[in-house]
Amino acid sequence: MKKERGFTLNELLVATAVMALLFAVAYAALLPVLHYLDPAQAKINTQQNAVPLLYKLQREVRQSDYRTIFVTTSANPPSATLTSQTTFAIATAKTGTNGAACYPGGDFVTVPGSGQPYWQGFDVFMLQNAALKCAYEKLSGGQQTAFPTSAQAVTAITAASGVAKPAVFGNAVLDIKIAADPTAYVSDFQVKAVSTVHGRSNATTYTADILTRN
Repeated sequence: MKKERGFTLNELLVATAVMALLFAVAYAALLPVLHYLDPAQAKINTQQNAVPLLYKLQREVRQSDYRTIFVTTSANPPSATLTSQTTFAIATAKTGTNGAACYPGGDFVTVPGSGQPYWQGFDVFMLQNAALKCAYEKLSGGQQTAFPTSAQAVTAITAASGVAKPAVFGNAVLDIKIAADPTAYVSDFQVKAVSTVHGRSNATTYTADILTRN
């Protein structure tokens, strides 16, 4: 009977060294791919954060009027230059309850016979801890046909700032800039969103020129 020969220690060491070398070569070849995939996935995640946010903002702005968008806690009209904002209010003809989520909101009410908005309140937006939050606040004095005023916006912003847990409108938002062009009835929004995958971050800025009702 033929006796089977086993592996010697030297042969095992050589085989182990060859396998280690092959693994090292494979890892070196895959490393650039891995470095590419993480930023690419972060880019995709950033788009997934920003695009729905812009879509919802466009819906709210198009249903409003460039004269009823107020920025800062003092409720000033937006300037002609894109400026970062942490608080802004957009008048709306949607119904709702104080402190409720802004999106999708209730019914859109129009003036009978004219189709013009019958203003109901404000969507008050607040950028907090990289999340854009929003709280609906009814118009002080009740619904009206005239444009909501800056003073009413201040009241709404003050009330919204007291909401314990305002609903999240969009996540992973670093910055929002707003500008207005009254001659074209356009409001400009620039959103900077961010995402991180395995320590690799992507921050991208998206801009939308939104035409209001009037």
